[in-house]
Amino acid sequence: MPQRWLKTLAAVTVSAVLLTACQKNDYSKDEPLPETFTPSLYIGSQNRYLYAFEPGTGVKKWEFNMHANLQATPVVVGEYLIVPTEDTLFKMDAKRGAVLKAYEFFPPATHLTSFISSPAFQGSVIYAATTTGTVYAIDTKDDKLLWTYNAGGNITSSITIYDGQLIFSGAGKVHSVAAINGVATWTTALPVDFSSPAVAAPYVYVGANDGKLYALDITTGTSKWTYATGAPIQSSPMVYGGNIIFGSNDYNVYCVDSVAKKERWIYKTADRVISSPYGSDQVVYFGSYDYYFYAVNVIDGSLKWRFKTGALVKSSPLVKDGMVYVGGFDKQLYAFDTTGALKWQKSIDGIIETSPVIYDLEKGYYPTISGMSVR
Repeated sequence: MPQRWLKTLAAVTVSAVLLTACQKNDYSKDEPLPETFTPSLYIGSQNRYLYAFEPGTGVKKWEFNMHANLQATPVVVGEYLIVPTEDTLFKMDAKRGAVLKAYEFFPPATHLTSFISSPAFQGSVIYAATTTGTVYAIDTKDDKLLWTYNAGGNITSSITIYDGQLIFSGAGKVHSVAAINGVATWTTALPVDFSSPAVAAPYVYVGANDGKLYALDITTGTSKWTYATGAPIQSSPMVYGGNIIFGSNDYNVYCVDSVAKKERWIYKTADRVISSPYGSDQVVYFGSYDYYFYAVNVIDGSLKWRFKTGALVKSSPLVKDGMVYVGGFDKQLYAFDTTGALKWQKSIDGIIETSPVIYDLEKGYYPTISGMSVR
């Protein structure tokens, strides 16, 4: 009997030793795999959702209910995505789609929407204009309000930054405001409530309700010359290779030589052109209320290709890495290659009035409407 007991004890002892030898501390630590991220294409909709897609494939990465309509195009500041909605400005994690901060500097909305225009930024500071007439400067690092500027009326223009100045239109004026402190350097009274400005020294170019493109002196705001179309100009002008290119409510897209001050070409569509053109590799891309998305030659305005969507196109396009992106009122987000071949499209349950933005994990890429576009 004792021998049997000793054998059993020995077996238990051996099993215990083996079990101890195989315990977890003999293995590598169970640590989570590092997160991996890829570039994202962002688009907002009037269904109140913000979406992030893979730019190359259109695969949806995430969506977020902002609980408010989205008419303004977001911007990427560092690793933050700044998203304007109808009543709030949000700071989100650009990679993960999580809200980090809702800025609450703003009074309750007194118009249908508070943010229609896209913010601009320098460094970590964003500049956001509201339809209630106020521009806010906010440091996104510490979430502090730095200053405000009162334009005296409705601002629907996006802000362009040039040489330390914020330039935008609103309340019947073009404003040039110092980015450092919000003090106006000049204002010029013009009927310019719609178009966002473009800058190419020595001029600021802005479209007006009276159907004219104005060229203002960048240092004084003095009007130097104008070019007349047949209807109000809501499309933001683009300066591309010495040309100013913009759409008009008279159904035309104009290419005006900045030296000769007259048109190089005019391209006629079948309805209003409010979409702001985008230029890439000698091609100008824009949408029209006639349901078509166009690509025309920047040299002579000849048509390269066009694509018929299911509704009007107000969104401004973006070109990146040989792909062209644009949204429509048919609730579709389109991706073409530069030959006009449709690579993918995604149905979004909401009208797309905003424009696409791409974040490549280092910086953001924007359409002309944002004021941050660089070609």
